[in-house]
Amino acid sequence: MEEDETEGHENQPEPEMRSGPEDEGKEELPESEMQPVSPAEVEQDQSVPGIQQQAAPTSSPGQTPPAGKQRRWQFLTGLGIGFIPLVLFFIGFVPHALDLLTIALALLLAVLIASLICIAIPRARYIGYGLLTSIPISLVVGSIGCMVIFSLPHG
Repeated sequence: MEEDETEGHENQPEPEMRSGPEDEGKEELPESEMQPVSPAEVEQDQSVPGIQQQAAPTSSPGQTPPAGKQRRWQFLTGLGIGFIPLVLFFIGFVPHALDLLTIALALLLAVLIASLICIAIPRARYIGYGLLTSIPISLVVGSIGCMVIFSLPHG
């Protein structure tokens, strides 16, 4: 039985055996100190000299940041949703559809508010970036479209 226990620990160095000149000044941490620590213990350990601080992860423990492909899809989804007011704006130029112009402008304001809210939420941040990017694009394309539509001869 003892052989089975020692075989599993062969690759782990024991603190007593490591006493060479290159290890002077370095302290070996027991296994009990390798466990996760609470924030109170981290503050307490910061006052001890010789202990190096590790960088804290930027995301929550249960969440992983989205991959590049997922970020791209979130951004494109935000762009697609953000262009809905632009489409309604151009449909609003049809005779007797002046209400669609008003709805399109109201939706443009709603997209601005939704983009700011989405940017504040880490999981939906790239959707917010897409929505926010669609606003100036919609304004430029809409104004150019208005100039083209109003310059056409009516006849």
